Amino acid sequence: MSACHEENQKIPATAGLPIIALAGNPNCGKTTLFNLLTGTHQQVGNWPGVTVERRSGSMSLDGRKVSVVDLPGVYSLLGGGGEDQAVARDCLLDGPVDLIVNIVDASNLERHLALTAELLETGRPMVLVMNMVDEAEAQGLEVLTTELSAALGLPVVSMVARKGRGRSDLLDSLTQALRQAPHGTPPPHGLLIERALGTLTALLPDSNPVRRRFAALRLLEGSAEPADSGMEHTLQQIIVEVEDGSAETPADLIMDQRFGWAQEMAATALRRNGHAGMRQRVTDLLDHVVLNDWLGVPVFLLVLYLIFVVSFSGGNIFLDFFDQASAALLIHGVGHVLLETGLPTWLISIVAGGVGGGLNLVISFIPPIGLTFIFLALLDDSGYMARAAYAMDRLMRRLGLPGNALVPMVIGFGCNVPAIMGSRIIEDPRGRILTVLIQPFMSCSARLTIYMAFAVVFFRSNGGQVVFALYVLGIIVALLTAWLLGKTALRGEALPFVMELPPYRLPSIRSVVLQSWQRLKVFIFRVGRVIAVIGVVLFILPGIGWTDHGLRSTDINHSLLAQGSRALVPIFAPMGIDQGNWPAISGLIAGAAAKEIVIGTLNGIYQRQNAADLMATYRDPDIAGQLWGALKTIPTNAITFITTLDDPLGLSAIESTASTQQASGAESATLQAIAAGFTALSAFAYLVFVLLYVPCASTMGALRREVGWGWMIFSLLYGSSLAWGASTLIYQTGTFAEHPGSSEAWIIGVLAAFALLVIGLRLYGQRAATLAKPSLNQRAPA
Repeated sequence: MSACHEENQKIPATAGLPIIALAGNPNCGKTTLFNLLTGTHQQVGNWPGVTVERRSGSMSLDGRKVSVVDLPGVYSLLGGGGEDQAVARDCLLDGPVDLIVNIVDASNLERHLALTAELLETGRPMVLVMNMVDEAEAQGLEVLTTELSAALGLPVVSMVARKGRGRSDLLDSLTQALRQAPHGTPPPHGLLIERALGTLTALLPDSNPVRRRFAALRLLEGSAEPADSGMEHTLQQIIVEVEDGSAETPADLIMDQRFGWAQEMAATALRRNGHAGMRQRVTDLLDHVVLNDWLGVPVFLLVLYLIFVVSFSGGNIFLDFFDQASAALLIHGVGHVLLETGLPTWLISIVAGGVGGGLNLVISFIPPIGLTFIFLALLDDSGYMARAAYAMDRLMRRLGLPGNALVPMVIGFGCNVPAIMGSRIIEDPRGRILTVLIQPFMSCSARLTIYMAFAVVFFRSNGGQVVFALYVLGIIVALLTAWLLGKTALRGEALPFVMELPPYRLPSIRSVVLQSWQRLKVFIFRVGRVIAVIGVVLFILPGIGWTDHGLRSTDINHSLLAQGSRALVPIFAPMGIDQGNWPAISGLIAGAAAKEIVIGTLNGIYQRQNAADLMATYRDPDIAGQLWGALKTIPTNAITFITTLDDPLGLSAIESTASTQQASGAESATLQAIAAGFTALSAFAYLVFVLLYVPCASTMGALRREVGWGWMIFSLLYGSSLAWGASTLIYQTGTFAEHPGSSEAWIIGVLAAFALLVIGLRLYGQRAATLAKPSLNQRAPA
């Protein structure tokens, strides 16, 4: 059963509704049109059985509800491409689709109409949308939709989807097409192919002549297998006859005819009406810069830096408001209500401090995360992201990665989970695995609160530079890891990728907002569920411990959390953590579940130590005053943002304890404990460990789905080992003068272990190559 068949059965909301499938080449504007038609009535998930993202939604046509499916971009129904294109082909060929909306780029019509020819041959009802007609007009072309409609025998709608232009015409055409299905006129083929089709169709059992003809075409092209040996024998005879008569294979003849037909239809639909306009000249001028071999990479790094400035420093304008307002309502407000009902203090701590504090932490991330998603959507919608991938292709291929691996890496700065899912755009299985495995080293925004808490204590004068250095270190480790694996365990050459460069365009605000909201919604609800549960656990563990009388309520210093953390201190001692600093290890343990809760864990530990004071804040919370104070932070932070544009994270401007707590999310007791438990060197080593060690639980799950259990376990072990080794090297090198003997032993041991790792990876790669082991599976078997 095809993925599309399964999809239709898996979504009760669309069961029984007419299904409209949006199909077209990548970068033709499908998603923009999908957003225009469905608005907020969208669902995002995976196609059953595969990891390709599915976007479906609903709309109303003439008072009738209709299901709309946004298929992945596909170049041909014959094959090629990655798993996403296979899903699109399965749905278009075998799925329960009532109407296909084929979107083509009017400014690149000849290329896009090749898929239209194949869709017409399927015999499915179809409406053609000529999108981006403004781009064609900017090139001095006039779009003749009436002439093309007559030639195709299909409704043809002229649109600029990002501006909403042509929407009413499309709705009218869709309404009419669902009433009376338009099938169109498929392209004719030459005498040899038509004769071969006549012979084959006579042998096929299907009663529908259009379906019989399409099945015969697939047999001639080699994209379908004969049903029996008799049919296979006849097919081979026909192929020989065609090759003898033309010196070409049937597949080549059919493809040539389709491309010739596409060229003829493009000439019918477009008429030169002048020279290229200003927009085309601007496009050419910009491409001379952003696609330049020497300037392309620096331009991209500059754009990346600007994303840092606007997403994080700009996000800080509203961060304090979200943080303080949600804390007032979810922590102090809930705590006050529960205290008034007479509940015990331990339960109040769990509900208000644990669950409420966890949700407060998630909400405080909304401004920077939301802005990150907005600007990534802007870059993608403007046409620049594809050019950035092209500009980085040469550098990435030297490291064993395809150029479009850059896109998931950029997304990883927001969250590693969508970054790993974004690797599905990579067609090469080897390149996809490498891209997935390096994503945990991209410093996601959840790590930012940890960096900030330590930076404001130890690196206040140059905090922005230190944090930016951690981001750069993550990129370097990611690229070196890809290079190492590409030379050892995953040996091979990066395949060149083909990416159609869309024209520059002003992004659609509606499309950008909808894309950003969909990503942000996934982030909020995914993280929120995890943190709410872990918040409860982390408020329980500090309050119970193993005593001579069994499990009993204890103070935090004798709790299970403290006992377990102290037991792990010898492992972390080489990177500068001693017995008295066991809460730092508790934070790392919690961070294995979600990096967002490391600082929340430390806050919880010290809140537990001061439970009486916490109850006092719940007793008289002054919610209105806290909300008003939160609102007043917006103009203050806006002024700070304008005056600190040279610092991408705004850390150098943090001088007071109050602003320190607001920026990092850490309570004053937490900051004091950090200052007492670390030195500047051990703090930096700790941050490097946080950067490199195991990703969060959600990222682990994404790893397993995309590359299987084996590579997920390797990623966890490799990242943790690398984190411990790098942190140990940093601390032991920095303190070498204090204990040269032991430092030398640790440094030699770390380097020797890394050498053994390289040897092991190399042996694995050789063994895999010798045995032809299928180690490049995209996913573990179900």
